[in-house]
Amino acid sequence: MKNSYLFLMLFLLFIVQPIFGQLTPEQAIVEMGRGINLGNTLEPPFEGSWNNGPAQESYFDAYETAGFSNIRIPVRWDQHTGNTAPYTINENWMDRVEQVVDWGLERGFMITLNGHHEDWLKNNYTNQNLRARYDAIWTQIAERFQNKSDRLLFEIINEPNGMTVAQVDDLNQRILDIIRVTNPTRIVIFGGNMYANAEQLFNAAIPQDEYLIGYYHAYDPWQFSGQGMGTWGTPNDYQQLTNKYQSVKNWSVANNIPVHHSEFGAIHSCDYNSRMRIYAHNVEQCIAKGFAFSVWDDGGDFRVLNRGNNTWPEVKDILMHYHEDSPNQIFSSFTPDPITEEPAILVEWNNRVTGNSNIILERSLGNSNNFVQIAELPATANAYTDLAVAASNTYTYRMYTTRADGTLLHGYPTRIRINATVQSPFNGDPINIPGELEVEEYDFGGEGLAYHDNEASNIPNGFRTGEGVDIGALGDGFILEYVAIGEWIKYTVNVTEAGIYSVKGEVASEVSNGAFSIGFEQNGSSTSFHTPSTGGWYDFQEISANNTIELAAGEQEMRLDITNDNPFNLDKLTFTLETSTNLDALDNIKHEFTVSPNPTNEFINIKLSESLANYNNRLEVFTITGKKVATFQINSSATQINLRDFDNGFYFLRLVNDDLNLVERIMKF
Repeated sequence: MKNSYLFLMLFLLFIVQPIFGQLTPEQAIVEMGRGINLGNTLEPPFEGSWNNGPAQESYFDAYETAGFSNIRIPVRWDQHTGNTAPYTINENWMDRVEQVVDWGLERGFMITLNGHHEDWLKNNYTNQNLRARYDAIWTQIAERFQNKSDRLLFEIINEPNGMTVAQVDDLNQRILDIIRVTNPTRIVIFGGNMYANAEQLFNAAIPQDEYLIGYYHAYDPWQFSGQGMGTWGTPNDYQQLTNKYQSVKNWSVANNIPVHHSEFGAIHSCDYNSRMRIYAHNVEQCIAKGFAFSVWDDGGDFRVLNRGNNTWPEVKDILMHYHEDSPNQIFSSFTPDPITEEPAILVEWNNRVTGNSNIILERSLGNSNNFVQIAELPATANAYTDLAVAASNTYTYRMYTTRADGTLLHGYPTRIRINATVQSPFNGDPINIPGELEVEEYDFGGEGLAYHDNEASNIPNGFRTGEGVDIGALGDGFILEYVAIGEWIKYTVNVTEAGIYSVKGEVASEVSNGAFSIGFEQNGSSTSFHTPSTGGWYDFQEISANNTIELAAGEQEMRLDITNDNPFNLDKLTFTLETSTNLDALDNIKHEFTVSPNPTNEFINIKLSESLANYNNRLEVFTITGKKVATFQINSSATQINLRDFDNGFYFLRLVNDDLNLVERIMKF
């Protein structure tokens, strides 16, 4: 009886397994759908050593709530692996990786696990010992995870830049063979050499296996997506990206290999509207071509999830709800009333299908993601004029509709700023110098008048969120972040006393050789700063300007310019009066200290009153930028000084003793 029962159970297992067995690659791609990377987290040398802290289970709750289907988990193994045979992976690290993988599997995600940033192998692939080490790493990964759900996929290596095509082909086949010992039907993802672009995937040898998916990465065009240069969205831009997707589709069909587009994105400093368009077109093409995707999210420049509070910025709705039939060609333009000149914004779009529900149009103020509905329009509407707007504000618009089957169709957002025509101090009154100037207290007036920022949004969104200057919160205050060459900011200041000033700035950066300058309109004077590496983006250090600066008295404009590409954060500037040059204050004693001839081409004669000559006097010579170039002792009422070897130009002569500090300006020609 027992034998019959056992036979029956084995028979049932045999006939049921083909029905509920391992996913095919084609099924896996459908299940993967729309996904995201947990980037810059488990692939630094040690978890949390880059711009993010350790992975949190709450991230996976946020992914699930948003509606993502797959999570790619990049992992770097070498810092946790022995350097000699048997190349054992640290047990705590293996447990930690498994914990993060399980957070995803428990929520039903498709999970991709890989070897990421393994440069030690990529740069030395001919070394047999290093190849054996990577073999051992994958042997241990395959053994540890062999009993996991088939929703876990293995990716052999990420972007093997430094390896030849032949070397990557060898690696793909060898690691696949290792995986197959313990995971005979688990889906394995392979790619090409270099940065795993589509062209490299096309050149890669396809291993003989039934459970393969090909992957590729594309940040096309890199000048825009990776460097934030220019804009994106011309018909040619769209066509170039569409052609790339079609070439991958052609390869996929010809070789019967499904495709995972496992990295794409655009940095936050890109032009906002262009960034929204390129995200939307990437998503649309992935869906149209039948590819699964995992958008790149590194928690930094390519940030998608705000990991500090698990909230989502604007691109999430594109990633989850943009389709081939979503509204597109979305633009916003400033269209003031021709008679009253009252401001208005025209929002226009293209409806690609008919028969959807009414269009809901929403608006947010500034760079916030707090949208409120401003209109419900017929499904055929393709424009809306918003009259409830004002100058000096930034507005973001988005729209959505639904198909008859209930599918939500989001368009992509469009942002526009209405610039002011008047520049004015932030606090109503100019900032006094000497004193402290807080960088966030720049003038009102908006883009092109009070500031220029290369990207329309306030990236950290910590203060003055409706404007493009990238002000972030830090403790109880605010700082300037995400600076870029060519950006500038203006401040209305009041120099209460003319003189030579020293200037200090509080800066923080992980890199050195950043640069900025400040200039004043009253007398055209300026000075500059070079920023050091302080050890971290929020480890602030006080630095001095390269030179002191002469400032004329009175209300005037100060402009801060970012002068190179190395980034830094700036908290405040402190101005200290070193030497007064207020000649009006010296009129009552000027007769005691005279300089002639002025201008001079060689000698100057110094005359002091008899009472002044009795002091231990010192005459100091400064350039117009405040650099001391000479010092003379003067112990008589008449002295002649030779300036023959001095460059032509203006100089300050400062007479100093225990009681007085007198200044005269001279010119040498």
